Amino acid sequence: MRAIPLPVRQRIIQLYEQGKSTRDISEFLGFCVAAVRRVRQQFKQRGTLQPQTHLCGRKTLLTGGRKARLQKLVAAQPDATLAELGARMDRPFRTSTMDLWLRKLVLCP
Repeated sequence: MRAIPLPVRQRIIQLYEQGKSTRDISEFLGFCVAAVRRVRQQFKQRGTLQPQTHLCGRKTLLTGGRKARLQKLVAAQPDATLAELGARMDRPFRTSTMDLWLRKLVLCP
């Protein structure tokens, strides 16, 4: 789901300031009541209308400690397979994860 555009968010706040109800605003702008209410609540809490899209999505499992461990494993045994590297981490990881991490760390072409 995409964030509500900034001009629409500004319009929602303007309509609230004019005394319009949440239901009226949602019907007028074509958004659900919950979305309109959420814009107003977030504006009150954060003081800005900018969407927080950078907080969306899954967080990486490649922590600083895992980066260091993976780099040490590769340095100790450069010809290790992805399966071997995945099995030697602090918990088992699949070969696809190891491949992604090695590419991210530029340890393989």
